[in-house]
Amino acid sequence: MDTPGGDFAYIVRIIQYLDQRHHLRFFIGSRDFDILYRWWEKRIPQALVRESLDRVVERRRRLRLPIDRFSVFSHEVRRSHRSFMILDIGRRGPEAPGERAVIERFLDRFPAELLPLRSEFEAFFRRRLNGEAADARLLEEALLSLFEADAELNAKTAWFLDNLAPRLRRPQIERTYRLNYLMNKFGFPPLE
Repeated sequence: MDTPGGDFAYIVRIIQYLDQRHHLRFFIGSRDFDILYRWWEKRIPQALVRESLDRVVERRRRLRLPIDRFSVFSHEVRRSHRSFMILDIGRRGPEAPGERAVIERFLDRFPAELLPLRSEFEAFFRRRLNGEAADARLLEEALLSLFEADAELNAKTAWFLDNLAPRLRRPQIERTYRLNYLMNKFGFPPLE
């Protein structure tokens, strides 16, 4: 979350989650963007946000209430975050798999659609695991170039941008959306 553009990546992942998991799409105005940005500023874990979104969607659908803005999720996210902060003090969860294991698993199951970039992915991750400087920007540009004409990605990106307030439609947000979409689709480790 401390990486450049981490705020946009965080926000875009939440918007994508609602679309992919619950098929919810609505106009993202500046108030919605502010709510998402505040969650990022407070460093609310995305897993906690997703769980909160799931609960609200289930409840509102059962009651047949509309879900057309992020403010309907604010109370649940705030409540969940407060509980998390109280209960999580001093507690350690299970160890996550190490970076090396995650990268090796990805390379072992390398997606066929990414085969033209396999050597670039391998070189990038090898440098990173060896503690060398690995420029993610070059790999990101190659990835975006490979999927430049992808109809599904272009349609999802167009929908996403159409549902953002005009002043939020920046190239950096579009780029972040495209990269996050590809990361989620192919399950590769973060490049940052």
